[in-house]
Amino acid sequence: MKRSARNFAMLFIASDVSQKLRSAMEFGAAVAIIMALTTLAIRNFETYIVQSQIMEAFGLMSTVRIEMVAYRAEHGEWPAEEPDLHNSTLGQDRDVGNFVDHLELLEGGAISAVFDNEASASNLKGRRLTFRPMIVSSDPSAPIFWACGAYRVPPGFTPGGNDETDIDPSQLPSACREY
Repeated sequence: MKRSARNFAMLFIASDVSQKLRSAMEFGAAVAIIMALTTLAIRNFETYIVQSQIMEAFGLMSTVRIEMVAYRAEHGEWPAEEPDLHNSTLGQDRDVGNFVDHLELLEGGAISAVFDNEASASNLKGRRLTFRPMIVSSDPSAPIFWACGAYRVPPGFTPGGNDETDIDPSQLPSACREY
């Protein structure tokens, strides 16, 4: 009888230890899953922050693009220097936006937004997003559309200037990625 009581006690202890071990393993697995989900959420949030800051460049570019097209319509070519445009944010030296430090006029009518403000995300500091005019090759008087970043040149169009975008393509809004 003593022996069976001892065996029962040993079984009870072993069962209790295995239950605790199983509980610890389940807890560890749950923690690992939570950590993985948190990592994914942080990456997505960082991408969202960067893309929302990039969108500021679209707003700043809206008036500049109008002035650029008007200048081209009047003079038959893109402006060579920033002072050629009137009332433009291109003429401002720094801090034209909360995240965009300044806009630069490039060759062929292209314009770059340079992200270098203190408020800019660390992955954007010193980086640029280029907007290029796309002109219908067979009819230069046709309306111009503007492409940003790595957007490929559509067939039948001639781009104005070179793309100097150096922002990671995965962080660009879909309108600025290759299609």
